[in-house]
Amino acid sequence: MLADHTDPKEMEAPMPSAEPYFELSWHTEEDRAEWERFVRHSANGTFFHFQRFFEYHPPDRFDMRHLIFRDKGHMVAVWPGAFRDEDGLRAWTSHPGASYGGLLLRPDIGVRDAHRIVHDLIYTAKAEGIERLRLTPPPSIYHRYPSDLVEFTLARAGFTFLKQDITQAVDLSTIPIDENDIINRYDNKTRTAVRKALKHGVEVRHDLPLAGEPLEQFFDILVRNRKRLGVTPTHTLHELNILGETSPKYMDLAMAYIDGRPIAGILNFVCNEKVMLEFYIAHNASDQQYRPAALLVHETVVRAKRRGFQWLDFGISTEPGNRVTWGLAKFKENFACQGFLRNTLVLDTVQQWEPPEGFMPPSPIRQDVR
Repeated sequence: MLADHTDPKEMEAPMPSAEPYFELSWHTEEDRAEWERFVRHSANGTFFHFQRFFEYHPPDRFDMRHLIFRDKGHMVAVWPGAFRDEDGLRAWTSHPGASYGGLLLRPDIGVRDAHRIVHDLIYTAKAEGIERLRLTPPPSIYHRYPSDLVEFTLARAGFTFLKQDITQAVDLSTIPIDENDIINRYDNKTRTAVRKALKHGVEVRHDLPLAGEPLEQFFDILVRNRKRLGVTPTHTLHELNILGETSPKYMDLAMAYIDGRPIAGILNFVCNEKVMLEFYIAHNASDQQYRPAALLVHETVVRAKRRGFQWLDFGISTEPGNRVTWGLAKFKENFACQGFLRNTLVLDTVQQWEPPEGFMPPSPIRQDVR
């Protein structure tokens, strides 16, 4: 059963309906430092898997249930998640408040133990009365050690694609160092826009604090920009303040000014040492003639390259219903982006699940992962 790492006030650890292969426990505060270290060194961890990220959410928003897999006391995998109702089903989602979630593995985990980890995950969910498991793993460009092992194992277990989005990213390892050479890689319209912004004297200020006047100015532009599109930002101003306070090294805010007046902004997340993610970009509609958005993206490309990132992810260009946001996708392609899958997988038959024939190795003898 799950190792007793839970607080006495919390619910009793569940008893999986089959003998687990690993030592299982719920994450508690005493695991926090080890969890953060594990994420940083895992095969596929990102900023969205840190406890510090989950904590910007109000404490009553999610029923957090993060599962830890250990072998001889050492973490080998984690599943950050929360219990909630989805489509009339009791779900364990990894993670409903994050762009990416899913199973994070230690880099040396092989095929055999990946299957055992998934086995233990499903049987723990089953014991908890969960009917649906859902996750959106980080795309392949985020992996420190490129591998499709997690999705391969989940597919063999019976997980299916709930949706497939396309995210677009610039391969920074292929672009030149010289800024003019970078501009020359863009399409004609984008090159013209960047040069027009520079000609108009648009000034870009980097490394702005996620607090006080800079953040308030950015958020004001963002809200008005999104209102024109009929949507609201994912985060509130208060939530961005919290992220700025707890994770300043993982946030990157830049603003564009004309004659000292803010006209546009871009907020990037440093997801890990490989990938910077453009999370928000917005400009004043009345200042579009200065082309600040193109200049902000260009300067982000240049800075991400110089800071040693391999990829600059522009985020998804798809909407619910398997629709493509064609204009947005084209804007990103103007900066020489490439497309990658961002998959969301689901298992809606947790309570009925048994290992499919051939799912587990034929030998009952366990080989330790250490």
